[in-house]
Amino acid sequence: MNDGFIAFWLLSMAFILYATGWKEQVAEGMSSRMLGLFILGALLLHVAELTIRDSILLTGSAALAIAVALFQLARIRHFGSMLFVFFSALLTGFMWMWVRYIYGMDPVFIALNPAWDGPLLAGLFAGLLADRFRSQFVIAVFAAVFSQLDLLISPLVITKQLMLGSPAWWDGLVIALTAARVTGNVKNWLKHKVVRFVEGRAGEERGGNL
Repeated sequence: MNDGFIAFWLLSMAFILYATGWKEQVAEGMSSRMLGLFILGALLLHVAELTIRDSILLTGSAALAIAVALFQLARIRHFGSMLFVFFSALLTGFMWMWVRYIYGMDPVFIALNPAWDGPLLAGLFAGLLADRFRSQFVIAVFAAVFSQLDLLISPLVITKQLMLGSPAWWDGLVIALTAARVTGNVKNWLKHKVVRFVEGRAGEERGGNL
């Protein structure tokens, strides 16, 4: 399977769900204009590349994603919430990096796919740690950046250049974000079910005492 196919496939499914009335579940009601501008900008900027100190290769699409994530992080007005989102990104990025590192050292522990397990684990925790789409996006983007740090510590990697924005990198980011949205939606659904159950039981007890 070619790099970038998973990202294209998942985004296509998300677009279909978004267009058929699942806006809240897909992107928490974010406007189609904003989403369209981001995707269009990522496609147009993807051909641009920037090398930073010969150790980081950054594509324009990755730079756009990081800039949007920084902007969304800055929009969190509560400083404590901002720190929580940032350290959540560090945590999920470390887990993602750890999976990549372990797979590089010993591929025996592969669960589903070497390219999927890390972002799936990161997305699972992002959905558990954050409720809002914007926070999950910030966590997924920063985790995708932090996950590449295994290239600096693994003795098996010949090149030590971090590549941010490659099709494979976008695959991981979109997988993580999708997993975060699914986990967050399931978590919210269970939360509402539990609240309704508890309220129903409380109402029955009050009614029985009358």
